[in-house]
Amino acid sequence: MSDSGSRAALAQRLKKGLLEGIGHARGERTLQTHLVSVPEGRDYSGEDVVALRQRYGLSQASFARYLMVSVKTLQSWEQGARKPSRATMRLLQVFDQPDEFAALLKR
Repeated sequence: MSDSGSRAALAQRLKKGLLEGIGHARGERTLQTHLVSVPEGRDYSGEDVVALRQRYGLSQASFARYLMVSVKTLQSWEQGARKPSRATMRLLQVFDQPDEFAALLKR
C-alpha cells in the first residue's frame, strides 16, 4: 500500500472511531466491551516475601533488583517492619502466580 493509501486508511479508521464515540456520547449506540478476568490483589506478609524469594532461589540483593528497591527496603519487608506498596504487592503477585498473569499478557 502506498504512503498516501495508508494515510487514507488511517484517516478512515480514525473517522469511524470518532463517529462511534460521538454516537455513544449521545446515547445512540452501545460500545463493545471486553472483560478480562484479573486475579484479585492480595497482601504479602514478611514471611510471604521470604518464601517467594526463596522459591526462586534468589538472594536478597537479586530479588531487590528485580523489584527495583534497595536491599534495606526488602529486608524491612521480610522482617515485618514495613509493608510493600500496593503496586509492589501486585508485582509480588506476578512472581507468585506467573501462569495467571501470563494468560492475561497473551491477549
